[in-house]
Amino acid sequence: MFHTKLSLFILATTLATPSLATNHFAGLTVSNSIGGTSTYTCRTQAQRRAIAGIRAIRIEGFDCNALDMVSSAAAAFGLQVMAGIYVAGTIAAGITGINNDVQTFRAAYSTYGSGRYIGLTVGNEVNDSPDNIMAKVYDVRGYLGSVGVSTPVSTAHNWVTIRDNPTLCGADFAGANAHAFYDGGVTSGQAGDFVFKTVDPALKAACPGKKIYITESGWPSRGSNNGAAVASVADERNALLNLNCACRDDTSISVFAFEYDDQLWKGNDNEDSFGIFGKIQLNGDAFAPC
Repeated sequence: MFHTKLSLFILATTLATPSLATNHFAGLTVSNSIGGTSTYTCRTQAQRRAIAGIRAIRIEGFDCNALDMVSSAAAAFGLQVMAGIYVAGTIAAGITGINNDVQTFRAAYSTYGSGRYIGLTVGNEVNDSPDNIMAKVYDVRGYLGSVGVSTPVSTAHNWVTIRDNPTLCGADFAGANAHAFYDGGVTSGQAGDFVFKTVDPALKAACPGKKIYITESGWPSRGSNNGAAVASVADERNALLNLNCACRDDTSISVFAFEYDDQLWKGNDNEDSFGIFGKIQLNGDAFAPC
């Protein structure tokens, strides 16, 4: 997966274009906020430029005009997009925003074409019942299908919730977030084994026959440890190395690395330190073994 295509964008134009060595992730999750700031601050188009080595990009919301800017850059550099509609609170509380974003996606699809989008997720770990989440997923999928949009539609949730509630993989694919760090019994060097030997079999059993995307998988570099899981830059590097090799060895599921840069506005040292670029040496180091 993702061997030589040019893609992504996301650094200020005053910086050198970053580059990834050959790697085996399906894509990279990117926040709509610039990294390293304590407040949520929209990335501008001027802050988006190419990164060599990425095949697809995942966004979790359409704020900051992100869908149009990401789709435009994707079209320019030949990559695809996993688009995500953000849901604030419950489905009922977020219904107006969801419906507005469906229209935004329909317009982008018309502009950039069916081949640009590998999927659309309605919500990311939405704080609502599986039945309520999936009722809206089916509603969105039905509407988009009725107006000629063929993009696969689902939701994204943590892998344990999907395992325990298979209804969440009832649409076109399963979108699961799987961070080995939060298991508590896994070291950074076992991150790939965790995804492919624990998460993967559980999801395939819960979602037989479905395409499975691991929509987030990474490791924090700061904050409290979690049992055997240590939060440090060295451990983040080890986790990415192990995940990359595991993705090479098993292509039956598609894994999105998480995430582009640190998001300090999140306010939790673990959650805000999953960023990769500007911190982890990938070429000749973390990606070298595979």
